Amino acid sequence: MKRIQASILILTIFVTMFAEYLFPTIAAAEMDYYWVGKIVSVQGSVQVQRAGAAEWVPVRLNDTYAFGDMIRVQGQSRAAVVLRNEAILRLDQNTIITFSASEQEETSLLNMLNGAAHFFSPTPRKLKVTTPFVNAAVGGTEFFIRVEGNQTLLSVFEGRVAAINEAGSLILGSGQSAIAMTGQAPVSQVVVRPRDAVQWTLYYPPVLDYRMADFGSDSDWQANIRRSIQFYWNGDLTNAFASLKGVSAED
Repeated sequence: MKRIQASILILTIFVTMFAEYLFPTIAAAEMDYYWVGKIVSVQGSVQVQRAGAAEWVPVRLNDTYAFGDMIRVQGQSRAAVVLRNEAILRLDQNTIITFSASEQEETSLLNMLNGAAHFFSPTPRKLKVTTPFVNAAVGGTEFFIRVEGNQTLLSVFEGRVAAINEAGSLILGSGQSAIAMTGQAPVSQVVVRPRDAVQWTLYYPPVLDYRMADFGSDSDWQANIRRSIQFYWNGDLTNAFASLKGVSAED
């Protein structure tokens, strides 16, 4: 009996090793999926382009993302992503980011092509953000970054951020801001009310605080408003705002 059990054990080990040798991709697929970001809030039109894919598809709540995946936030939209290290990244409209692999596992790495993002964590987390004009190495709990035109703006609310590019570097502390332009080293920037730049993360104007029944169908402008409200309640802010084009304040 013991001899039979030993033979079965040896056979099991052999089959397992043989399968992993012949089918390494299957063995890897059975490993825990290593996600680096998860969608926790979506407003309006937010899309994702998976690594190696050509098409953009709408994101869904609790979708997870791996290295190489790209998120695009359209106009009149925003999104919130929880990172692997439990920090929260809030993305403003017209923002594009890519999740990239980092040399250090505890450090999250993001490529930001344009737009604005607000990073927040109740405890210090490591994050690196690369932009066309400056890279930010974060060792704090809250900061804001905006990429537009030919410059990048950084504002630190809590913690420390190193703003670095080929022309130079600058260390920012709590309450400090800096700006980096094409071909120039980052320089300190006085921002009187830096938190005004992140009001969109706390409040989104309720421009459509109405119901379809509040408007009739006697005119084109009423039909446009009804259509806009329908889009709004379906979570489609892009078409909701588009439907209001041509409706004047006097209507």
